[in-house]
Amino acid sequence: MPFLYNMITIIVAIAENNGIGYKNQLLCHLPGDLKRFRSITMGHNLIMGKKTWESLPNKPLKGRKNIVLTDMAGDSFEGAFSALSMENALEQCDQDKETFIIGGGSVYRQFMPLADKLLITHLHKAFEADTFFPVIDSTLWEVISNEDHLTDDADPISFSYTTYIRKRG
Repeated sequence: MPFLYNMITIIVAIAENNGIGYKNQLLCHLPGDLKRFRSITMGHNLIMGKKTWESLPNKPLKGRKNIVLTDMAGDSFEGAFSALSMENALEQCDQDKETFIIGGGSVYRQFMPLADKLLITHLHKAFEADTFFPVIDSTLWEVISNEDHLTDDADPISFSYTTYIRKRG
């Protein structure tokens, strides 16, 4: 019998040039987006790569099950679970909770074929980046909601929250 998993959602902020990070850091600081990320992911599973784990200012992300993908069998991460494969990461997830893929670039590429939903913050600006998100193929993904946010004191860059779901059939 195949391994059954719960809903897999990719959550990420993407610049106009598909950049998602530079020197193992986010491209910009958007307090409103970070609060949204926290509220959406709270109580759920988080799968991330080792570099993403290392970039977190506060580890683990509290109130969520943190699972770190690594290729080193001896790696351990205080307050988080380690996984040597995508399958192993998914097996460690609480099956009654949604699973969020939170980065980085190679982890997003690996999980893209399995994802059910994409929660994308589209930044309306290009940034210097060394890590990129895969192109979202419109033949595979359908936009179900889009919410524009203009520049303000809290968030110095305009952006859009866009939700995509995988097309079926």
